[in-house]
Amino acid sequence: MTLDGIVRMALFGFLVPGVGAQVSPQSPPSLADGTEQSSRSSQGQSQMELNRFSLLNGTSIDVAPDWIEREQMPLPPSPRLAPFAPHVTFLEFSALENPRMHSVLRIATTTNSFLGGDEVALDTQMHSAAGSGNSLADYLFYFFFSPPRDCLDGGSEAFTKAKSQAGTSDQAVSPELSVPMYCKHAPTLADFYSRELSPGITFQFTNGVERASGIFPEFYLTPMEKVEANGLTFYVFEAQGRRELDLAMLDHFNLPDDLQGAQADFFLAIGAPSPFPFVLDRQRKNVPLIEVAYGGIGLGPDKRDTFMRLLRQVRLR
Repeated sequence: MTLDGIVRMALFGFLVPGVGAQVSPQSPPSLADGTEQSSRSSQGQSQMELNRFSLLNGTSIDVAPDWIEREQMPLPPSPRLAPFAPHVTFLEFSALENPRMHSVLRIATTTNSFLGGDEVALDTQMHSAAGSGNSLADYLFYFFFSPPRDCLDGGSEAFTKAKSQAGTSDQAVSPELSVPMYCKHAPTLADFYSRELSPGITFQFTNGVERASGIFPEFYLTPMEKVEANGLTFYVFEAQGRRELDLAMLDHFNLPDDLQGAQADFFLAIGAPSPFPFVLDRQRKNVPLIEVAYGGIGLGPDKRDTFMRLLRQVRLR
């Protein structure tokens, strides 16, 4: 996929800033929980209170009360994945879940790893093959929907043991060593999307170089979208899952039976105050990036409208 694909432009509005997680009455043009917009006949109904979740740098999002914040999590990536992940430093990270919509949302600020590039380079990187190390699937795997910790620990230990056995044998160390580890996922939304992105992890040793990457199923990558949003520029990427859920998987993750045949849909939006800082600006050095990742599920793979309604609520003070 290149920038020659469809690039859609959207203009979003934002709400009044606030600091810290708080509840404030708002009247947005559409609901932020992904439900359908109210019909004209119901527009006179009472306003919905939205919860505001804020990061320390002033980035915030207003969402419906169905969204809850998970306990504070360590900044990604996991120590087991850090040596192999793209060179990005996470500054802040917040994880939200919507049990009613069976959806998850991650909001973070990071250092800018795209300085010196441009739109074409970013588009090419994110649409490269899964497992290449810098693709959209890799980015989601290393930072937002990583395997469970015990799976990472077990895979790393198995890999270390395999290297030791190969190195102490009568033969020279094999130039190709690969140790896959399929994970046991807990019946939680976080583990569900971790599994749908990658059911496991592979540790490899090839020509003296160690790598760890996901075991990726097939995804359909949609064209990149550039979104100008009230002073912010976002680049939006989508990976539509091709694997349909069966009843056994629904039972394991406590999902309703009517989602049989549903597919997961992943999004990543990378944004910053406009213009996007591909080039160093001496007047605004070290501008952090705003990254929003989303996992949703439904009958039909495309959850774009749901994600865009959520993204509409993101703003920077």
